[in-house]
Amino acid sequence: MKKFFVMMLVLVSLLVFSADLTMIISVTGAHQRNFNPYFAGGTGYAACGFIYETLIYSNNFTGEIIPWLAVDYEWSNDYRSIVFNLRKNVTWSDGKPFTADDVVFTFEMLRKFPSLDTQGIWSSGLESVEKIDSYTVRLNFSKLNTLIIYNIAGVYMVPKHLWEKLDDPSKFTNENPVGTGAYVLENFTDQVFTLKKRVDYWQAEKVKVDRIRIPAFNGNEPAQLAVANGELDWAGINYPRIENVQNKDIKYWFPEGNPVFLFFNLERDPFKDPAFRKAIARAVNTDELVKIGMTNYAVKANPVLIKSGYSYLIDENLKDKWYSFDIQQAKSELASLGFRAGKDGILVGADGKRLSYELIVPAGWTDWIAVSQLLSQQLKKIGVELNVTPIDFGAYLAKIRQKDFDVAVSWSNYGPNPYIFFQNYLHSSNAYTGSNRGGWINKETDELVEKLSQTADMEEIKTIVSKIQEIILDNVPAVPLFYNPVWFIYSIKNFTGWPNENNAFVEPRTTGMDKIYLIMHLQPK
Repeated sequence: MKKFFVMMLVLVSLLVFSADLTMIISVTGAHQRNFNPYFAGGTGYAACGFIYETLIYSNNFTGEIIPWLAVDYEWSNDYRSIVFNLRKNVTWSDGKPFTADDVVFTFEMLRKFPSLDTQGIWSSGLESVEKIDSYTVRLNFSKLNTLIIYNIAGVYMVPKHLWEKLDDPSKFTNENPVGTGAYVLENFTDQVFTLKKRVDYWQAEKVKVDRIRIPAFNGNEPAQLAVANGELDWAGINYPRIENVQNKDIKYWFPEGNPVFLFFNLERDPFKDPAFRKAIARAVNTDELVKIGMTNYAVKANPVLIKSGYSYLIDENLKDKWYSFDIQQAKSELASLGFRAGKDGILVGADGKRLSYELIVPAGWTDWIAVSQLLSQQLKKIGVELNVTPIDFGAYLAKIRQKDFDVAVSWSNYGPNPYIFFQNYLHSSNAYTGSNRGGWINKETDELVEKLSQTADMEEIKTIVSKIQEIILDNVPAVPLFYNPVWFIYSIKNFTGWPNENNAFVEPRTTGMDKIYLIMHLQPK
């Protein structure tokens, strides 16, 4: 009887104190047993951050660069090299020490197998990697590019003593991964796999989640049901009307993701005229787009597209140039440009052409289609007709890239910070074929964007960013509508410390280092 009582006590204690977390990594069906951190898939995403780590962690929400496997780093005076000093208390999960040999091997592996270089580290200017001693590495660059630090933050270190034996690491499925991270693979099936905390992890005291369970889901609907039933602690999925879920433990926060715009084809009239673009911007009611079109899940964007985590970059002296919804002002500005209402109420220019245009949007993207229809209604009030045309996504992108469109609802990739975003959104090298979908081509803009990659001095960066903001406000290359949400649903049943609008410390994505940083903030109840 005494032995039975002791066994029951142990069982109860395990049930009470076990800190297990269940989360979704992807909803694309059965898991593949592939824990290569350079594999773009659910298990590969799980490997990144949980099993494999980077030298530094770039917190995309706050803009902070946090030393990780490197204790610190230092640029040379000419910014043509950077030295990383590695931590000396880090081991791989098989007990071998993590050293400079692993770092050099990892970067050289990306050079030899370019398909693994997802961060474009070598094409962005990395010239060579050298070991100074067992815990010091220098990266040398062929050109000045301080923004390459964010590329480096996406390179996951792999163990030389294991991976050097591979003929082609790009084809390596890595079924039994060995990493420096907080977790090891405990068990695996194609329907669920479990990661277990390493007791010898180099910062184990920060990790209170003992086990992470990752089930497979074949689409959003079964995942949504699991959320509603309280089966998940963390779900990065779209859940329409999540606020109506009866389970009171379920909370959500949808922070800023990639910005969505009304893009003009800047090679066509009247879109070439910044005064016309400004008038259109004043006629767009973004509050209505967010509330109705995006069912209140999107985040409103400011006119200079600087996210809340980087608000220190906003030039307060330029806020008098920020535009807002004002139909009467929009009508007045269009009238001053010589446009007059035709018999049907649609404006006509001096050349006799009606202001009637095709607005393209991806077919099947129901939220964006709803937004486009609202835009059509809003602009009709000032005499501009937008005919909403949903088209197949491939054809939609082809039309933009071939400059075969009038206006489009589309997005720009924000990247890890505003500096990368301005490169994506405004540099002429990305016109039409990249995130500069409207084709903004301006020599001064290019020069300013390029200067951002040539300095690490914050005061200089602020000056450059201020000038870019002024160009955006004076010219309105496109009309910012909102930020697409980063889908983040969580349960407070088992853990506290989750990020939310009142505790915003990380962008809660499941695909990189953000998730381990988030996990380190959780406390079991």
